[in-house]
Amino acid sequence: MDIKMIFKKLFTILIVVILCLSGHTMMAETVSQKEAMRVAQLFFNSLYGEVTAPAKLVWNGRQLTTDRLFSPFYVYNSPKGGFVIISAENKAYPILAYSMNENFGREKLGEEENNLLSQYAHEIELIRYDSRVPTSALHAWQNLPGYISKTITNPYNTSEYNNLSEARKDRIEAIDRRNGWIAMPGAVEFEIYDPDLYRPISLDDALIEENEEYIPFSFYENFVSEVKKENRAREIQLEEMLSPTRPVVTPLGGAHFKISFPEDIRLLRVYGMDGSRAAEHYYKGLSVANLDISSLNPGFYVGFVLGETGKVYGFKLYR
Repeated sequence: MDIKMIFKKLFTILIVVILCLSGHTMMAETVSQKEAMRVAQLFFNSLYGEVTAPAKLVWNGRQLTTDRLFSPFYVYNSPKGGFVIISAENKAYPILAYSMNENFGREKLGEEENNLLSQYAHEIELIRYDSRVPTSALHAWQNLPGYISKTITNPYNTSEYNNLSEARKDRIEAIDRRNGWIAMPGAVEFEIYDPDLYRPISLDDALIEENEEYIPFSFYENFVSEVKKENRAREIQLEEMLSPTRPVVTPLGGAHFKISFPEDIRLLRVYGMDGSRAAEHYYKGLSVANLDISSLNPGFYVGFVLGETGKVYGFKLYR
């Protein structure tokens, strides 16, 4: 074969590899706090038509995610007034909500506002495991000035908003009127959020209510009810020991770990504390993962696992 032809083929292969790697990085990396700060500053400069003083990070929403292991978004207040919520994942839309006047304060949030922010957090957490390409979100990150301008001038002129039911539109607009917010209908462009599937589970969900004969003495009735609850709570603790409902991490030494899950798993990812992806593994028909992180730098890591049922599990590791 001609030497020029060989080099031409090698060059073509190299270009394909580079494109694949660059695309993978763009899809996989989360948005750092530094990058989010840059977007927030760009937003406030565009909002006020001038270079504004540095914005202040006031919340990262970590409490809303699985085991509080990562930040779904960053909330920045402007010294001139107002706030903006920036997504911490580049597979979601850059801007989730903002206000032109009121600074953000968690103590001001009502039930509807908390539910909306929890929805954003769950969507951002789940989009990391979604194999679909978020075309609109990626285009927004690549064209931030135009996206920000549109979000400020005509925020509800989107297909996501137009496809909402009238009742859902009324709830979004009620939040906006009550707080002076502009809130996006969702963090992602796909339908992946199911509030019934991902609502928090309490002990009451596990208690079995039985129809009992009416007992006129309230003290005795309450005493019996409390005893039943305590007995059921002990049963649940025993069931947890025999069949865990959360990941059980067993160190094997030498940065090797055995991790047991309550169901078969499909995908495991390990992230560094800076948000960078450190490892990724796929599984089929296994509920126990053997993980080796001996090649990684010393430090703390967090793992996220997608189960066969679609549930997301989280755990911590130290190398």
